[in-house]
Amino acid sequence: METILPAALSLAAAALWGLCNHIQRHALDDTDTMTGAFLSVAVVAVCCWLAAPFFVDPSWWSSRGTLIFVIVGVFFPALGQRFQIAGVSLVGPALTASIAAFTPVIAIGLGVLFLGESLGLQSAIGLILTIAGLLLATWSPRGIKRGWPLWAILVPLGASLVRGISQPGLKFGMQDVPSPLFALLVTTTVSSLVLGVMLILHHRQGRTRFGSGVGWFALNGLVNGAGILALNAALTMGTLTLVSPLSGTVPLWALLLGLFVFKRETLKWKHLAIALLIVVGGALIVTR
Repeated sequence: METILPAALSLAAAALWGLCNHIQRHALDDTDTMTGAFLSVAVVAVCCWLAAPFFVDPSWWSSRGTLIFVIVGVFFPALGQRFQIAGVSLVGPALTASIAAFTPVIAIGLGVLFLGESLGLQSAIGLILTIAGLLLATWSPRGIKRGWPLWAILVPLGASLVRGISQPGLKFGMQDVPSPLFALLVTTTVSSLVLGVMLILHHRQGRTRFGSGVGWFALNGLVNGAGILALNAALTMGTLTLVSPLSGTVPLWALLLGLFVFKRETLKWKHLAIALLIVVGGALIVTR
């Protein structure tokens, strides 16, 4: 019974992030990725600061947990959103969501390299399935063009790398400050500063583009922030081996929404195969 709530929160986070993939696709019609990433994070930070007087304990600011959240915030959600939105622009929401399921693999890899965890048969099978999914994502039958360069797959992979590192960091920080909202406040504030500097540089280079997508990115920020909050709450109550595979089901939610709700892109058997291979592989790794 004690695993039901963190499991439900993990699935809720995955569903919200799956929705974000499609909101971002719509928002990118007339707004650039850098502006979108900044708005997506800054909106959440502002909401957190408005609510801060009601949930922040002043003693938290001098804790080790806050320092950990600051370090995490340099990368997540700043770079996570930057790579995520750019990935949607380059390779589409379905493939971006599929590769997002690589996050649990990164988490277990860090465990093997730095925490002395063993890689058993089940984990090895999971790695093989995940790699197979990534290879399928780059494969184009009979020479048909993918519509995006091969290097573009590194962008959504970058988002997975950032998230794979941030999840253990968030859980470690919340051992000192067990507040999902405070973790969200600190990380989004630091990320907003990072993205703000990047946005200024992009604007000076004439690479920013403001349009009606600004409002959609603000909505994306609220949905994404709710997903991160759900993930933080799940991490305070459950283990990474429970939270990671369930929050990694983003591809399936994105595919279902794309097929039955948005109907914007044609989803073929290959997209479903990619999602299933990576999700199943990630689940095998973290639940060994």
